[in-house]
Amino acid sequence: MITQLPDLTSHRKPLSGDRRRLAVSAYLWTRVTEGESDFAPCPPYIGSDPALRVVRTQERHNVFHRLHTPDHQPCYGALKPLLEDHAERLAKAIDHCQ
Repeated sequence: MITQLPDLTSHRKPLSGDRRRLAVSAYLWTRVTEGESDFAPCPPYIGSDPALRVVRTQERHNVFHRLHTPDHQPCYGALKPLLEDHAERLAKAIDHCQ
């Protein structure tokens, strides 16, 4: 997926790969389960640290916002359909296994 994306054009420092991966995982989880992003699973080291939970919530919110309003970030505009397609394939695979 990464090779299909344009470069980030923001002057802001991008999230680290791990933090972006966590936010994108939460986005996929909400699409596949049709659940709320607040209930998306997180790594145990984050769940046990209130300060890290706050940071994760803010970063997740920021990534979700950029995916829904990608006007200023072509990278997020290109990423959203890829994530939607991936989530749909995951949901179908899960449904097929049941």
